[in-house]
Amino acid sequence: MNALKARRKDLGLSQLEVDDKAGLQDGYCGKLEAWDRDSGRRLGPVSFDLLLAAYGVGLVFFETRPPSERPEHDPSQLGLSLEGGGMRRHHDGEFVRLPGRNRRREAKAAAGTAAAEALLEIREAAE
Repeated sequence: MNALKARRKDLGLSQLEVDDKAGLQDGYCGKLEAWDRDSGRRLGPVSFDLLLAAYGVGLVFFETRPPSERPEHDPSQLGLSLEGGGMRRHHDGEFVRLPGRNRRREAKAAAGTAAAEALLEIREAAE
């Protein structure tokens, strides 16, 4: 926005004259230039295009350097296997699931099962 403000001043235009040339409502250019204040407005695609036309400038994009080539990654060098079951570990001949985001739910279910078994033992002992 500072570059557009400098262009306006170089052309010797007031904010109201820019509003008139761009077809914006009166005072809008001032709000755009004061974008960092509470009463300011941010520059959108429509107002940006209108301001560029009012200032008689255009916008051109060009690449300053060629894009670097991305190296190909060898999957065998990754720490985790890409095949199914890569998030499991082998323990005593059985696959044991690593703790995940459902740890709390699983712990609650295990505690409920343990409590039900304890209650069943108490009932059987009472009979």
